[in-house]
Amino acid sequence: MQTAFAPYRLPAGTLPEEAARLASDAAAGPLVVGQDDPLPSGMAGAALALVAAGHSSLPEEACRAADGSLSGAPGPLHACLVSPRHRARVAEALARALAAGYAGAFLDRPDAPVAKGILGSGFCPDCQRAFSRELSREYGDNFMPLDYLALAREALAQASGALGYEKLPFGRDFWRFRAEALEGAVTAHARAARDLARTAGRPFLLAAQFEAVGPAQLLSVRHFDAAVFPVKADAQTSGAGLFRLLRAAMGRRSGALALLGELQPPLVLRLAGVAAACGLEVIGKRPGELMGETAALRRFARAQGPLRGAGQAEPVCECAVLYSAECDLWTAGDHREQVERVGDALAALQIQAPVVLRVADAPQSSVLVLAGAAALPPLESAELKRRVEAGGGALLVGELGAVDEVGRAVAPPLAGARPSPGRIGKGTVVGLDRLAAERPGSLLEPSQLEPLARALSALLGKARRAASVAGRTPMLVALYRHEDRLSAHLVSLGPGPAQGATLFLGLRVAGTASRARFQAASGADEKIVMNPSGYSISTVLPAFSGYAVLTVGA
Repeated sequence: MQTAFAPYRLPAGTLPEEAARLASDAAAGPLVVGQDDPLPSGMAGAALALVAAGHSSLPEEACRAADGSLSGAPGPLHACLVSPRHRARVAEALARALAAGYAGAFLDRPDAPVAKGILGSGFCPDCQRAFSRELSREYGDNFMPLDYLALAREALAQASGALGYEKLPFGRDFWRFRAEALEGAVTAHARAARDLARTAGRPFLLAAQFEAVGPAQLLSVRHFDAAVFPVKADAQTSGAGLFRLLRAAMGRRSGALALLGELQPPLVLRLAGVAAACGLEVIGKRPGELMGETAALRRFARAQGPLRGAGQAEPVCECAVLYSAECDLWTAGDHREQVERVGDALAALQIQAPVVLRVADAPQSSVLVLAGAAALPPLESAELKRRVEAGGGALLVGELGAVDEVGRAVAPPLAGARPSPGRIGKGTVVGLDRLAAERPGSLLEPSQLEPLARALSALLGKARRAASVAGRTPMLVALYRHEDRLSAHLVSLGPGPAQGATLFLGLRVAGTASRARFQAASGADEKIVMNPSGYSISTVLPAFSGYAVLTVGA
């Protein structure tokens, strides 16, 4: 799983040898097998055992919703994330998988109890006792115990519309408690797996498939060796914003995207190419569903992708898009949505804009982009103010705000941002309105990108572009440095092949190289000439569809 991860579920009733053959044909792996399904011992060493980490088979151990019903009913019941019994049951399943010779375990939707919102779980006796302890620690030992289930029901009965944490008694405390419960459960599962592996004296990988994307999930992923996140395929424009966010959350870990919704082949191939350029893979709703369409792309990406080998490629960074899990928590997901939309818009302009999880992680030479950052935590607010006053550039998209340690609004770190460049200390700040949601499945039009392009010209300067493409076909360009080489990962986003497109690479990132190697997933492999062109070098790209890589300095 160092360079690729596309877990392949063993279909019910399928012979293991046949499933392994199908997985090989689809360039997918590793096999994920239920612990009750028979598997030859020789295959177990390359497979992952499926472990139900977010669901409970026993109604008496299931968590409960705010209305008193079993959480998840009438479907699969959700487990209680703080229950010692549930954690012990997962640890027992991990031990059985290790004893059976599996290479690791695949936790199935450990986030299911928190994926349905604030009222969907967290109201069972175990959760209520744990929450009462949290309130006692927060407000002191003299805090009187309370019936939080009754308080939630009363608030729900009186609510005239959707009920968020702001309208619940102690809602902020409960909102944070539910997010931290997921990480606590995942930490316990990971600790059990690591302890078992250490005792056995052999590696035991731990992966997971999440049910949703949110701040709790993006924080919890650091405990796994690999992870799968769901993606609504028909709700994406290019997908670059979301994929770069997931790549930042996973760091060097392997990751895959479970495509949901209508899987039209052109859309699947487009998303698969963009994902590959971000170091991710895609899987379908059913095993083998995308076999013919993506196998060649997977094999090519594993050989040429940014995480191949030891995974030392570093993304070129003109703009650094900040994602704060704390801010996302207090904005109930609005921050993440804006990060995704801004990431798509920057990608449409061929701006190199990886996502960073802390202000301190953004290179000093890059422009910091804050999208929907209406609730920055204290540390990030202080770092942002210090960075801008010392001479850094910042692009604000939507409202900028700050909160204290418990999520209450405080004075924002920057004030007075407007569409025209303004000075704050020694730095430059430009403010834009929040980006509206685009039509699902469609690409961004040039007119929609114009305000953002003007703001970036003021912050970056016209002569400082790392990459740009002139041509009729919209294209994603993702630049990576690997030792003394520069790789341009190219994805054709149009319905047909990209023909006659000219790629420009800035001298400051590509140097004065005169030759490059062009390779495409379709099989093309040729040496091409790079020509001097003002502040850049350029070349006319060979015609290609899907995904290709141009390597300068190879």
